[in-house]
Amino acid sequence: MSDMTSARPLNRDLLRRIRVMPEHQTGALLDFARRCTAPASEETQAPLMLIQIGGVEVEGTIKGGPLPLRRCLQLGLRRWVLGAPAPCEAEANHLTWLRKRLFRAADPLGSVTLHHLGFPSRELLVTRAVHGALPLREASAAADSSRRAQLFAEFGREVGRMHALRFLHAELHPGNVLATEPCDEPGPGFGRSLIWLGSAKGGPTAWRRGNLDRLEDDLGAWFSLAADWMQGEDTEALLLAYAASRLANGRPVSGLPSLVSSIQRSRRRELARFERSPRLLGGAEFPVAGWDPDVGRLQRLWDLGAHWALRPVVSGPDLV
Repeated sequence: MSDMTSARPLNRDLLRRIRVMPEHQTGALLDFARRCTAPASEETQAPLMLIQIGGVEVEGTIKGGPLPLRRCLQLGLRRWVLGAPAPCEAEANHLTWLRKRLFRAADPLGSVTLHHLGFPSRELLVTRAVHGALPLREASAAADSSRRAQLFAEFGREVGRMHALRFLHAELHPGNVLATEPCDEPGPGFGRSLIWLGSAKGGPTAWRRGNLDRLEDDLGAWFSLAADWMQGEDTEALLLAYAASRLANGRPVSGLPSLVSSIQRSRRRELARFERSPRLLGGAEFPVAGWDPDVGRLQRLWDLGAHWALRPVVSGPDLV
């Protein structure tokens, strides 16, 4: 383990103070960055650190690092013109928003952004470490058919509830959904298997535009990469649970055929984006061009009431 990941424990209050400090580099900020910020080459390895919360050491996962020059300029202009928060701070806010509504989202322990000449130069997000979690693709590949159906039904239920609450994830890719055994700890996500990451670009903002048109982009982004490895039964469980969750939470979809059509349109836009910027695939093969679920079979299953066997979760009016 590198010196950085074995650094001495930090107090959670320090993270909070740094998050709200004025935009100038102090000795404390620089020392914090040296000890906590992972180099770009180690960013994907999710190094761990210890944070003190109420006198108890908690293991956290570090995400972030130095920002490229172009990204620094973009984020600086967005902040000055739109008042937009830094991505790590936005992600922490959105994860907190989800946890307050009982989603099993990653627990943000703190975030920090360092600035140079008024522009962000480094950013860092620390979330509570979860051991034994696997990406949903790997977890589903190792599961039997019954467990796979449970995982994808939970996926559809939770995304449907997010959308019913007008929360746009905006980064719903396979790498941002982890799976474990059902959570047996009291609190957000009790009894659920999926852990939600990402969402720096999204948030509970769709209602401000007076419509939910962009919500289709979440499922379009998911199926743009997941259609290659999801089975037909997985897709059916996901879509039926999604529609049932939207219905149970008071914001039903207009119909399964229109839902599938909207996802297909969004998926085509995602594939066109990959064609323009292949680096977005991270070296992976280009996704399959076609995605055509059997809408007739979906509708028959819906008419037979198969969706009610998926136990949708209902959020109370006070959470909307």
